[in-house]
Amino acid sequence: MSKTWTVTADGINHQIEYKGRKIIVDGTKYNLKSSNWFIQLIDYAINFGDVSCHLVVIGNKADLAVNGRYLGSGEAYEPVSNIPVAVSIFAGISVVLGFLMNSWLGACIGILLGAMYFNFYLKKKSLTPVIIVFAVASVLQVVLGLAVGMLLLSL
Repeated sequence: MSKTWTVTADGINHQIEYKGRKIIVDGTKYNLKSSNWFIQLIDYAINFGDVSCHLVVIGNKADLAVNGRYLGSGEAYEPVSNIPVAVSIFAGISVVLGFLMNSWLGACIGILLGAMYFNFYLKKKSLTPVIIVFAVASVLQVVLGLAVGMLLLSL
């Protein structure tokens, strides 16, 4: 995935390009590192004089915030690096539980659920909805695993 933005600061146009785990600012490459082990979560600051920019990557979505506003969505910029560890733990548990109950298909479902936990937290800025979704998803994973197991045993 590649995205390009042009930012004007002090009458000079600056080119910012995001390519995977690299950012190219005016032709200079910088490596990026996710602040989360489960989902790609990057908040990289770039300053051009009095213009403050933040490249924010969540999963496979990237946007550039310039002076507190995202260029893509127009929403106000909020730092994303302060996600509680509990969200990552819930995501990991969902992947492992999914694998134990339904093998690789369950693990894939767990990965999707984990991504959903991160999105819920980032939208609501509260851990309570994440806990509720995690509990419901865990019950559904167990029920699905038992149903598949019973189906396979009946064959």
